[in-house]
Amino acid sequence: MTIERNNITHLMWRKKVDNSVFEGETVIPIAFVKQWNLKKHFSDTGLKVENWPVQIKFASKLYEGKIFYRHPTKVRSSEQHKILFKQGDLVEDLKKTFLMSHIRWLEVELRKQDNKKSAEATSETERETPFWEFLDIEFDETNKQFIFTAHYKQQAYFPEVFRHLIGSPKLKQIENSIFNNFEQIINQDWKEKLNLTTEIGAKNVIYYLLDDVNKLIYVGETGQDLKTRLSDKEHYKSAGIPNWTHYRFEVLPSSIGTKARKEIENMIIRAYATLFSNTKNVKSIKISDYKLVNRKIKN
Repeated sequence: MTIERNNITHLMWRKKVDNSVFEGETVIPIAFVKQWNLKKHFSDTGLKVENWPVQIKFASKLYEGKIFYRHPTKVRSSEQHKILFKQGDLVEDLKKTFLMSHIRWLEVELRKQDNKKSAEATSETERETPFWEFLDIEFDETNKQFIFTAHYKQQAYFPEVFRHLIGSPKLKQIENSIFNNFEQIINQDWKEKLNLTTEIGAKNVIYYLLDDVNKLIYVGETGQDLKTRLSDKEHYKSAGIPNWTHYRFEVLPSSIGTKARKEIENMIIRAYATLFSNTKNVKSIKISDYKLVNRKIKN
């Protein structure tokens, strides 16, 4: 059961979580443009299209956003205001918060690739998976800050599977294929070693290992599946980091082959050697007490 909020500070718009949220923008209803006094705070100077920077607060974190304004046109008789947050981490955090809506959005996009019209793909998918999640949006006039709050989240069918899937390279690759972003580098956060068993689709990667007990760090590369690579205990024993505790990685575009991947690895190892104590006594400013254990460090 969802309990109504009692911590609403400003005039609030309860927005249904739809495709626009994951595309990093949302059109502000005209009623809220008026009630939030947006024209007062973001004045129209007569330009065709305008943008003003704003802050967006979500789950105690601050993100950069914009107010987008467009004048009426022959096609659209009314003016339009949007909140834009395409760049940065907010979209990714909203995907992780609204797991079920995110997956349903991808289903809609995949169906559109089968030559279905957007409205048809959306209505068909929503009919098969009928639920709604809601994002509360407030506007703090004094600070020109939007406050996002997740009001209602649909329980994921298999929460642990969904949680790992949302952050996986495989899902990122599906998204990239939908939107033709094939050349993007897919970044991952640090994870504990026990999460390795859940990795999906991590190939052609630069990876990093930490031993947070012995304060060691290692940089590597592989074209094979990362889970298989990191399961080679003997390799990391000889590499000097047998008891690593954390890992992170970047999946490189498929256009980057073995030679280029190794050059990137060498570049990162050399850069890390200037930050940490290392095996080759490369001059370092030693930003922490960690040691880089890679033995091959180019001059």
